Amino acid sequence: MAVSITWLCELDEGIHARPAGYIARLCNLFQAAIDWENTRTGLRANAKSALSLIASDTLLNDECRITLDGEDEQQAAARLHALLADLPAFSMQPEPVTGQGYLPRCLRELNPQVIQGTRIHPGAAIARPRVMQSLTFADIIDRNPGHTDGIESETARFRAGIASLRGEKQHALSQTRGIEHDLIAAHLTLIDDGEFQEATIGYLNDGMNAWSAIARVSLDVCQQLEQSSSRYLQERTLDMLDIATQLIGAAYGERALDRSPLLLTEPTIVFASYLTPSLLLALDRSRLVGLVLSSTGKTSHTAILARSLGIPTLADVDFAPLTLDAGQLIVIDAESGILITHPDENVLRYYRHEMAVQQAMQQRLRINAAINKDQTGVIEKPLLTVETILWRMDARDKNEAIKMMVDNLWLQQRTNARDKLCDDIWAREVPFPTVVGSGFAIPHAQSDYIHHSTLSVATLRRPIAWGGVLVDTLFMLTISKDAENNAHMKHFSTLARMLMNDEFVSRIKQAKGPKALYTLISRTLAC
Repeated sequence: MAVSITWLCELDEGIHARPAGYIARLCNLFQAAIDWENTRTGLRANAKSALSLIASDTLLNDECRITLDGEDEQQAAARLHALLADLPAFSMQPEPVTGQGYLPRCLRELNPQVIQGTRIHPGAAIARPRVMQSLTFADIIDRNPGHTDGIESETARFRAGIASLRGEKQHALSQTRGIEHDLIAAHLTLIDDGEFQEATIGYLNDGMNAWSAIARVSLDVCQQLEQSSSRYLQERTLDMLDIATQLIGAAYGERALDRSPLLLTEPTIVFASYLTPSLLLALDRSRLVGLVLSSTGKTSHTAILARSLGIPTLADVDFAPLTLDAGQLIVIDAESGILITHPDENVLRYYRHEMAVQQAMQQRLRINAAINKDQTGVIEKPLLTVETILWRMDARDKNEAIKMMVDNLWLQQRTNARDKLCDDIWAREVPFPTVVGSGFAIPHAQSDYIHHSTLSVATLRRPIAWGGVLVDTLFMLTISKDAENNAHMKHFSTLARMLMNDEFVSRIKQAKGPKALYTLISRTLAC
């Protein structure tokens, strides 16, 4: 005689892929036929099929009548009853939100070994490292030639240095604009400062050579700046170091401090302890793709200049103990505030994709600037478009597939928080992989981080493992929290019913391109 179970759904989001998978896997252990009926909708399902269960549209507080009929119906009923009682316990606690040092979920899946830094300017780059030797005031003092040619000669040397450097700065002013122009103008003002020059002359009159006098006055100014309660002013000491080195170079010749700029022959991430603004400007900006600094504040002129030039930059990174191989590609991710000195191929692939997506977004924003400027109000976007279909997507694994599909939502301006959207999708994948059979998976989430509810579709260049099963086609549902009640599960149930139709599945597999796929799916959804 058949056994009947009545179950009230206590799952906040109803029966979706994860709990449906648990139920179907258990039911398939028994010979008995197991029928699932949602008494609210009247929809019936085979409890041995996850897709069928999803298609039953079982939501929170729905009553379900489950009938088991077969030789082992009693054992099956006991096990199923226990599982249904435990289903609410499978809900995950949300991950704590962190600020600085947060790594996107799709990157965490790759388990990179990272070094934390302070973000100066966001952006990512892959390149080989070069360490730039930085001069300090101690270095300048140590390299002092020592001899003095007399007050008049030393004064003349100093004044000639001032005149030469002033001429360089004035010429540079005529060639630059923006932040760079403003910085050069600020340095020119300091060079021509009367008190600075008078104090230097005073030290010269005390018998110092020009080298010592320039260094001494610059250190005096630095001491005053360091005593300021303003962090902004404290960080101007780097400018004084910059002016001192330039002025000594102008007075004694560039070779005096052995201060020739670092020659970059390929895309390079430059490491420097104290990078002065003039040294940054001397670098080949077409090959400078990243900066790692050990001692530079966010309001230093070097930092301001790096931001204006759009250079991904990290500070507060103690790289002295690091082993930096000049032939090894490294990664700077200033958006996340990290440095990866020994990336494996998966990490490199992640960042190559990320950089391509960033570039594509910048291009789209430029193209759409005029349209967005004139646009008023928010225009609701349809659930499915040709642009939300990714044809023969080149993903190596589940992690890449999720990232690529969410990145496309970002490019289509359907989300502006793709990392958080990825978190929401992964939150469903960890305990219950959303594979549903026939080569399909349906990753999904109802999220605060999707502006327009979207059905994304991806056909894969090659099958990938998803919950231990190979899949070649992905349907990703991202439903806005602002959507009507139960919209998430209604869309999900509709999609599940579509994928239970053998003819529809066959036509999906035979589609010749994204437009054909769009036409097929949109017509089916409209039925």
